[in-house]
Amino acid sequence: MTSDLNPIAIILVTSGTRGIRLHFRYPYIPDGVEKPKVNVNFKNPYAIKVKEDMRDFKRDKSALKTSIKDDVLVGFSNNTLANLLTTHSKTHGQKLSVEIDDVRFLGYPMSLSHLYKDTHLQSSQNLSKKQRFINSVNVVFAVRASVSKSVVNCYQELAEQLTVAIAHEERRCQYLTKQSKVMMSAIDEASVEGGNEDNFKSAVSLIIQNSQLGKELKQTFDSIKATGRVLFYLNQWVEINFCLPPKIHAMHMPGRTIHLEQFYRCLTYLRPYHGILLTKTEDELMSSLPLDACPSLTRVVKLTTPVKNLKTLALETDVSITQIYQVVCHMVYWGFAIIIFPLCQANLYVLSPSAITCPDSKLCQDFSRRFPELNLHQEMERFSLPFRPLDALTQQYTIEQLNQVTVWLLQHRLLNQLHTYVSLIPPRKKQLKSLTQKSNLNSSTLSATSSAQVVEESYYSILMEDPATSTLDRTASMSDAGSLNSDESGVPSSNVYNSQLSKSPPLANSDSSMPSEEARTQWRLQSSLLNELTPEVKDIILRCPASCNADDLKLFARLCPYFNGKHHLEEMMYYENLARSTLMALLDKYKDVLIFCIHVDSATSLL
Repeated sequence: MTSDLNPIAIILVTSGTRGIRLHFRYPYIPDGVEKPKVNVNFKNPYAIKVKEDMRDFKRDKSALKTSIKDDVLVGFSNNTLANLLTTHSKTHGQKLSVEIDDVRFLGYPMSLSHLYKDTHLQSSQNLSKKQRFINSVNVVFAVRASVSKSVVNCYQELAEQLTVAIAHEERRCQYLTKQSKVMMSAIDEASVEGGNEDNFKSAVSLIIQNSQLGKELKQTFDSIKATGRVLFYLNQWVEINFCLPPKIHAMHMPGRTIHLEQFYRCLTYLRPYHGILLTKTEDELMSSLPLDACPSLTRVVKLTTPVKNLKTLALETDVSITQIYQVVCHMVYWGFAIIIFPLCQANLYVLSPSAITCPDSKLCQDFSRRFPELNLHQEMERFSLPFRPLDALTQQYTIEQLNQVTVWLLQHRLLNQLHTYVSLIPPRKKQLKSLTQKSNLNSSTLSATSSAQVVEESYYSILMEDPATSTLDRTASMSDAGSLNSDESGVPSSNVYNSQLSKSPPLANSDSSMPSEEARTQWRLQSSLLNELTPEVKDIILRCPASCNADDLKLFARLCPYFNGKHHLEEMMYYENLARSTLMALLDKYKDVLIFCIHVDSATSLL
């Protein structure tokens, strides 16, 4: 749940000549929570009744102490928090993590004593024995102890940003010193009026009203709870930018828990044939960017469409494919875009398992405003089974409207795209007999042509050689994909290499019926892709009727590294520069030794 990722408090503590002080704590409610009582029932009326029975305490989970009430930190006095979160000087400049019961405190204490040794500050402040100054500052977030380690790291990063920014402004213009006086005067005023800590709530209201730092800390807390993003300038000078990816993406997929490690692994599958889909309009996204945003980012936002892949974006924006990867990963990280496969007629979609299907959901209202003549649940019903949007092309729809509906469903994570993956699996022994008969029939028909028979025998002898040391699996990394498609790379791309291999060698010299030595060498190089296959698998491939055709066999050998269940058809088409009709025709010819599986792409399965 997204609420479990929200902070339950933000706290500002300092230490200095006036001792340890808690300046700000938001949100705050008076600690009126009664401690849980354990009811102990004994069947023996003569047994000695004790105050607690630890056996029942362990069994009763409700008896465990909790420090969270209505998503607010309770059970800790201000003095307790101040002493708990003020650390020794040796731990300054290090991340702080303290777990108590079901609450974890995350901060980044930082020393400020070195700032007051500056001669400029000494002259401006006229430090003396009676002068008061701050030795250390610490911005702390209180979160649930059950959050994952990746979420803990995110909050510690934000605490570090805030603490370092406050220290910078203290050095520049004594920002913390001025704001602490405003905060402490509000706390002292509330203490005089009420005389107890319950009136600290009114002090918090005064701090938010009168202190700029208090407003900024409250803004940080509220922004995380609302959107998972924080972007503002502390004291209108130091930029604070932060986002919590698990919360941002979980808001669109209720019920799913997304870990940051899972998110990073998803981005490693990004390839040049992928595309991106903006989750906001271009105007909304441009207005949310800072004034000094990267020019490459603005160009990508303006030129992105659902039908373009990353390679096309790199060419149109005049940005290297490596930088395109960085910009796209940044946009996906912040929730401004999602990874998709570019829209085309062959795309196959299915309803997402995390789709919201409630009839009165907010999505239904948004869809009705966007498409007044359509019904969201009727559109979702079409995709209950794998479905191509163009199959719904009738008089009621136009191609443009179908594309708009599909884009809207993808933007709101209601659809998952399915891809076809291919694995090389030899048939069983019973099927082997039928294939042998087919092979005999084909060999008898080819006996009339001596040159074709020579080609078949040559390929058979080459493919049955001992396995080489080359690898069969193709596991291209992100850097590999970038080098294949980057114009700056000095290494020839795989498309060029494969296009050279795909050139059919002459079957024979003009004055001889046997293949030339050059042809044998090219055949041997082309067929080396199958060297790691077992002799039985090679045998069954060559028994397929399509193997009698030299061009089909060469193309199949070229595609064999993709037949491991890890690469879908669109990836094969992109890297090998093949038309879908050519690829589908080849797969149909070798369907006896292939198995097909349809599922989502690893790069888009998370989002």
